[in-house]
Amino acid sequence: MNQEGPAMDMNFSDAHSALTPAAIRVAVARLLAWLPVGPVAVLGDATPGLLRALRQAGVAVQDSADGRPAAAAILVVEQVDAAQADDRLSAALAGLAGPVCLVVVGAAAVAGSRAFWEAAVIKAEWRKHPLNERVAPYGELDRVTGLLMTSFERVPEQALAVYPLKALEEERDLHTDMTREPGRRSDAHMTRYAQAAQFIRAGDRVIDVACGLGYGSYQLAHNSAAAFFTGLDASDYAVDYANINFASVSPTPMNFIVGDAQNLSGMADGSADFAVSVETLEHLPEPDRLLAELHRVLSPQGRVYASVPNDWSDETGEDPNPFHFHVYDWPRLLAQFQRNGFVIEKAWLQDAGGGQKRHLTARSMLEIDPAVGPGCDGEWLLVLARKAGAPQQGMLDALSRARALLAEGRSSAALAQVSAEFNAPDPLLRARAQAFAASVLAAAGDADVARSHWDSVRASAHEALSVDSADADAAGLLHLAAVELAGGKPPRPGALHRQRQSHATAMSSLMGADIALVSDNDDRAVLSGPVDGAEQINVGARDVRQLMEAKAWLDGKFHEHMQRISELERYTAELEAARLWLDGQYHALTAEVQRLNEAVTAVTASSPDGTP
Repeated sequence: MNQEGPAMDMNFSDAHSALTPAAIRVAVARLLAWLPVGPVAVLGDATPGLLRALRQAGVAVQDSADGRPAAAAILVVEQVDAAQADDRLSAALAGLAGPVCLVVVGAAAVAGSRAFWEAAVIKAEWRKHPLNERVAPYGELDRVTGLLMTSFERVPEQALAVYPLKALEEERDLHTDMTREPGRRSDAHMTRYAQAAQFIRAGDRVIDVACGLGYGSYQLAHNSAAAFFTGLDASDYAVDYANINFASVSPTPMNFIVGDAQNLSGMADGSADFAVSVETLEHLPEPDRLLAELHRVLSPQGRVYASVPNDWSDETGEDPNPFHFHVYDWPRLLAQFQRNGFVIEKAWLQDAGGGQKRHLTARSMLEIDPAVGPGCDGEWLLVLARKAGAPQQGMLDALSRARALLAEGRSSAALAQVSAEFNAPDPLLRARAQAFAASVLAAAGDADVARSHWDSVRASAHEALSVDSADADAAGLLHLAAVELAGGKPPRPGALHRQRQSHATAMSSLMGADIALVSDNDDRAVLSGPVDGAEQINVGARDVRQLMEAKAWLDGKFHEHMQRISELERYTAELEAARLWLDGQYHALTAEVQRLNEAVTAVTASSPDGTP
């Protein structure tokens, strides 16, 4: 990463950093998952604690006097005035080529929202980094306050020459590049691709149907080990944009083509292993045609990740969005996938807040049980589905079948399943089977038999060390066996779990623990049941303050209007009394006129000449 001028030495402030030890730990953990290999420049406000923690974690933090180009930059903003943010950030970013992680803390995090700081960087012709989810986990965006982290990369020069931000804004109603959009809706779209990437297997051929401007395929490429990507969209503008902005700089071969999502005739049967199509089905006159086509072009083990709005209907029962042909809910989505030959493996409810539905909800991704369906409301439904008849991923070997039996509570059958591999010719396979059996038996309290299995693991793993392709796995199992054999008997409460937690990689390969998902960061998924949690809003201190101010304003307006209503009611009562008085006066005058008329008539009648 090139740096020019004084950018390396630029400080917004020399004030003592507001980063607490906990905030530093969170920031460093996220940065380690995002930073590329190479020296890192830390710019902006002075943060000695962050610098020290990064160095302790092994990061090559670049000294200001070092003339080497940095692989990435961390830009810390703590004291800058929000009114001057655009100018200050533009000056800081001017000499950088990227990538950059913006870390906003202290007064700056209070002065401006996440969307505010994102917009300031995007305005300088940067875009959100494809690995942004690693520094800004979706489920934590409304829970962690006082620490705002977002990562960016420069828009490629060749793309910027054709599509500056101003030109993109003119097309915004039809096409949106969410990497160049700030705020909640951008977060909601990008996190889906970060989640979908977790289910792409190494070497998968991926298709992105109705890919829009292509940012999703680009994000998938950075977050997976797929072989190549094909994006398809009906818009020439979208395809041209995607090829120039993303295909040209993708780490994985990628191509975008014009096509109809309801007719994938240009793709051969079984030519793809994974399909992504988010916010598509509701836009198609015949969404069943897309699912039928996906079933055709996907390989036998192929899977599809999709999302739809969750019942965005108004009082008429229709979706007010003129581009949505259908209103989806869980029963309709489930039935549509099933009749087109798919089985839904996983499902989620997603919220972003700030939209036409569930406006005040926090950003969240709540996993639901596909066999039961959602127990609460949400803005979107997301699903991962496989072709019916295809085995679930990880059910193709004896160890995987043993895990499935164990999950059903059939531990004896699980042990019988792996025991057939105790004499396998492959020493690594033997070691894994024996380690699985030892783990199950130890957990059940059968320490003596478990210990004998660990002895066998040690012997088999030691033999497997001589095989180059298996030495890393064998070393992990060998160390695990050594630790288990050295442990006390009986172990203290919790010791078994903690011991195995320190060998997470080896234990995951044995027991097949689920991978961590984006939704695991969601408060609703952890702290509450699906029904009660549905209406739980977890917002930050700034949002709470804004809500309280809004409530105070509404209370003031309510009391003001109630006072006016009270005054109007008093005026109404006074007017009613005046009306009654006037009615009385009117009746009295009418009676007096009638009496006078009668008197005149009587006098006239008694006069000889007929005059009064």
